[in-house]
Amino acid sequence: MFLNRFSLQERKGFIELALLGVRADDCITAEEVQLMEELRMGLGVDEEAFVAHILGDPKLESAVACFESHESRRLAYLELVSLAYVDGQYDPAESRFLRQVQAAFGVSDALSQQCHAWAQNMMKLRQIADEIIQAPQAVG
Repeated sequence: MFLNRFSLQERKGFIELALLGVRADDCITAEEVQLMEELRMGLGVDEEAFVAHILGDPKLESAVACFESHESRRLAYLELVSLAYVDGQYDPAESRFLRQVQAAFGVSDALSQQCHAWAQNMMKLRQIADEIIQAPQAVG
Protein backbone atom coordinates (compact mmCIF):
# COMPACT_ATOMS: atom_id res chain seq x y z
CA MET A 1 0.00 0.00 0.00
CA PHE A 2 2.87 2.37 0.81
CA LEU A 3 5.53 0.52 -1.13
CA ASN A 4 6.57 3.54 -3.18
CA ARG A 5 8.21 4.94 -0.03
CA PHE A 6 10.94 2.28 -0.08
CA SER A 7 14.37 3.00 -1.59
CA LEU A 8 15.69 0.56 -4.19
CA GLN A 9 17.73 -1.22 -1.52
CA GLU A 10 14.69 -1.44 0.78
CA ARG A 11 12.58 -2.87 -2.05
CA LYS A 12 15.04 -5.73 -2.41
CA GLY A 13 15.00 -6.35 1.33
CA PHE A 14 11.22 -6.21 1.47
CA ILE A 15 10.79 -8.76 -1.33
CA GLU A 16 13.11 -11.09 0.57
CA LEU A 17 11.23 -10.57 3.84
CA ALA A 18 7.90 -11.12 2.09
CA LEU A 19 9.18 -14.37 0.58
CA LEU A 20 10.37 -15.52 3.99
CA GLY A 21 6.96 -14.59 5.39
CA VAL A 22 4.92 -16.56 2.87
CA ARG A 23 7.26 -19.53 3.24
CA ALA A 24 7.13 -19.46 7.06
CA ASP A 25 4.23 -21.91 7.35
CA ASP A 26 5.31 -24.18 4.46
CA CYS A 27 1.98 -23.51 2.76
CA ILE A 28 1.72 -20.87 0.05
CA THR A 29 -1.91 -20.03 -0.70
CA ALA A 30 -3.46 -18.50 -3.81
CA GLU A 31 -4.16 -15.33 -1.81
CA GLU A 32 -0.49 -15.07 -0.84
CA VAL A 33 0.59 -15.57 -4.45
CA GLN A 34 -1.83 -12.85 -5.56
CA LEU A 35 -0.61 -10.44 -2.89
CA MET A 36 3.04 -11.20 -3.73
CA GLU A 37 2.30 -10.32 -7.35
CA GLU A 38 0.64 -7.07 -6.22
CA LEU A 39 3.70 -6.34 -4.06
CA ARG A 40 6.05 -7.09 -6.97
CA MET A 41 4.20 -4.68 -9.22
CA GLY A 42 3.86 -2.07 -6.47
CA LEU A 43 7.60 -2.22 -5.87
CA GLY A 44 8.34 -1.97 -9.59
CA VAL A 45 10.31 -5.22 -9.61
CA ASP A 46 10.36 -6.87 -13.03
CA GLU A 47 9.35 -10.49 -13.31
CA GLU A 48 12.84 -11.77 -14.07
CA ALA A 49 14.34 -10.11 -10.97
CA PHE A 50 11.42 -11.38 -8.88
CA VAL A 51 11.96 -14.96 -10.06
CA ALA A 52 15.64 -14.59 -9.12
CA HIS A 53 14.53 -13.64 -5.60
CA ILE A 54 12.18 -16.63 -5.46
CA LEU A 55 14.92 -19.01 -6.55
CA GLY A 56 17.40 -17.47 -4.12
CA ASP A 57 17.85 -18.24 -0.47
CA PRO A 58 16.83 -15.06 1.36
CA LYS A 59 18.17 -14.54 4.88
CA LEU A 60 16.42 -12.51 7.53
CA GLU A 61 19.56 -10.72 8.68
CA SER A 62 20.61 -9.50 5.24
CA ALA A 63 17.04 -8.50 4.33
CA VAL A 64 16.62 -6.52 7.57
CA ALA A 65 19.95 -4.77 6.95
CA CYS A 66 18.52 -3.23 3.76
CA PHE A 67 16.25 -0.87 5.68
CA GLU A 68 17.62 2.61 6.22
CA SER A 69 15.18 4.28 8.60
CA HIS A 70 12.78 3.63 11.45
CA GLU A 71 9.91 4.65 9.16
CA SER A 72 10.83 2.12 6.47
CA ARG A 73 11.22 -0.64 9.09
CA ARG A 74 7.76 0.10 10.51
CA LEU A 75 6.31 0.21 7.00
CA ALA A 76 7.89 -3.13 6.13
CA TYR A 77 6.60 -4.66 9.35
CA LEU A 78 3.08 -3.34 8.68
CA GLU A 79 3.10 -4.80 5.17
CA LEU A 80 4.43 -8.15 6.43
CA VAL A 81 1.68 -8.35 9.05
CA SER A 82 -0.87 -7.72 6.28
CA LEU A 83 0.68 -10.49 4.23
CA ALA A 84 0.31 -12.90 7.17
CA TYR A 85 -3.45 -12.26 7.30
CA VAL A 86 -4.19 -12.27 3.56
CA ASP A 87 -5.27 -15.92 3.40
CA GLY A 88 -7.57 -15.60 6.43
CA GLN A 89 -5.40 -17.87 8.56
CA TYR A 90 -2.80 -16.49 10.92
CA ASP A 91 -0.53 -19.47 11.43
CA PRO A 92 1.77 -19.98 14.48
CA ALA A 93 4.76 -20.21 12.11
CA GLU A 94 3.82 -16.82 10.63
CA SER A 95 3.54 -15.47 14.16
CA ARG A 96 7.06 -16.71 14.98
CA PHE A 97 8.42 -15.13 11.81
CA LEU A 98 6.76 -11.80 12.59
CA ARG A 99 8.15 -11.87 16.14
CA GLN A 100 11.63 -12.32 14.66
CA VAL A 101 11.10 -9.36 12.33
CA GLN A 102 9.59 -7.32 15.17
CA ALA A 103 12.70 -7.91 17.28
CA ALA A 104 15.08 -7.25 14.38
CA PHE A 105 13.35 -3.97 13.56
CA GLY A 106 12.90 -2.92 17.19
CA VAL A 107 9.10 -2.67 16.88
CA SER A 108 7.41 -2.30 20.27
CA ASP A 109 4.63 -4.66 21.35
CA ALA A 110 2.17 -1.74 21.32
CA LEU A 111 3.04 -0.83 17.74
CA SER A 112 2.90 -4.48 16.74
CA GLN A 113 -0.64 -4.72 18.14
CA GLN A 114 -1.61 -1.63 16.14
CA CYS A 115 -0.21 -3.22 12.98
CA HIS A 116 -2.17 -6.42 13.59
CA ALA A 117 -5.40 -4.48 14.18
CA TRP A 118 -4.82 -2.45 11.01
CA ALA A 119 -4.11 -5.58 8.96
CA GLN A 120 -7.24 -7.31 10.25
CA ASN A 121 -9.32 -4.26 9.34
CA MET A 122 -7.75 -4.11 5.88
CA MET A 123 -8.62 -7.76 5.29
CA LYS A 124 -12.24 -7.06 6.24
CA LEU A 125 -12.27 -4.13 3.81
CA ARG A 126 -10.79 -6.31 1.06
CA GLN A 127 -13.58 -8.84 1.63
CA ILE A 128 -16.20 -6.07 1.38
CA ALA A 129 -14.57 -4.79 -1.81
CA ASP A 130 -14.65 -8.30 -3.29
CA GLU A 131 -18.34 -8.60 -2.41
CA ILE A 132 -19.06 -5.26 -4.09
CA ILE A 133 -17.11 -6.21 -7.19
CA GLN A 134 -18.71 -9.64 -7.47
CA ALA A 135 -22.28 -8.57 -6.63
CA PRO A 136 -24.85 -9.57 -9.25
CA GLN A 137 -26.08 -6.83 -11.54
CA ALA A 138 -29.22 -5.22 -10.13
CA VAL A 139 -32.24 -5.23 -12.43
CA GLY A 140 -34.23 -2.08 -12.69
